[in-house]
Amino acid sequence: MAERFIRDLILAAVIFVVVAVLVYSDLEVVQPVTEYVNYVVTTDISLQPFLERMELAEKLPRWQSWLKGLTEATAGW
Repeated sequence: MAERFIRDLILAAVIFVVVAVLVYSDLEVVQPVTEYVNYVVTTDISLQPFLERMELAEKLPRWQSWLKGLTEATAGW
């Protein structure tokens, strides 16, 4: 079991290093992907449409403000 954990840890580290090298290499091929990831990370998510569809918008007004605080992302990398 420890061998599997170490193998998975090494695989995650290799993937992280590959992604970091691609991001910091500033190649033209990678730039659209980094812009998309930046857009996804910095987009404010609203849960209001989901709550309205499930008819929970009136029942859980405090939950939305609590969840909105969790989903707010800081701008930039």
